[in-house]
Amino acid sequence: MPTGTVILFNDISGTGNIRGDDGVLVKVSHKSLIGDGYKILDEGQRVKFETVRVLAGFEARSVILLDE
Repeated sequence: MPTGTVILFNDISGTGNIRGDDGVLVKVSHKSLIGDGYKILDEGQRVKFETVRVLAGFEARSVILLDE
């Protein structure tokens, strides 16, 4: 699973971006975060995730926090 850093996350819309360690920008949604309830990410958090190719680029799935 690739790793990366959260560069932006909007708590209201529940969406944001992760910059993979390979430099690729990946979109992320709160629905992709592993865990119960409504989840958010903070800028600078390190995460592990699966990457899926979508029409607009890449999207993160099964996102796991590496540091809390």
